[in-house]
Amino acid sequence: MREKQREETRRRLYLAALEVFRRDGVAACRIDDIAQKAEVSRAAFYFHFPTKEHVLVDFLAESEAPTVERLNALPPGAPFEQVLSTCAEGLAAFWKHEAKLLVDALTTSLKVTTVLEDRDSGAVRAFMANRFRELAGRGELVTAVPPEVLSDFFISYMLVALISWAGAPTTSLEQTLEASMQLFLHGARPSTPMAAGLKKK
Repeated sequence: MREKQREETRRRLYLAALEVFRRDGVAACRIDDIAQKAEVSRAAFYFHFPTKEHVLVDFLAESEAPTVERLNALPPGAPFEQVLSTCAEGLAAFWKHEAKLLVDALTTSLKVTTVLEDRDSGAVRAFMANRFRELAGRGELVTAVPPEVLSDFFISYMLVALISWAGAPTTSLEQTLEASMQLFLHGARPSTPMAAGLKKK
């Protein structure tokens, strides 16, 4: 019973924080405002979250759900381009509604986590690393770098595209991510001149 109450309080604080973030921005948001919104004490907030930025870490983890759901629906032998396109579509499905929090969430994640952490620490990263291994085994990727590293390159492409779009959304997020995916894909296919040059080195 007590554990359930803790979970409910944490969730209430989490949702209240996101609401205040969207209204005031993360930098201007005060912990007191979040606690008041959630109808709990300031101490209760710090019991559940070390800082307000840690709310965004949870938010970023939750943002992976639409992408993971789409990726898990792919057949085991899905072509390279379909895997990349599905990942881009999942990211767009979530973030096009959360543009105001996108940059804060991604930059906060880089502050409190590290890209050197275990690849299984993020659902999308773990899925893509596994798929890139499979694709490499089928000869659908260049061999200049390990498939897990190439997977991280792709995810980095997507994150940079997300941040760029949030700063100046001149096209739809779907179009931005699709263009970035195609840019990555052009250099990753073994049949391209760039890939052929990499293989010779």
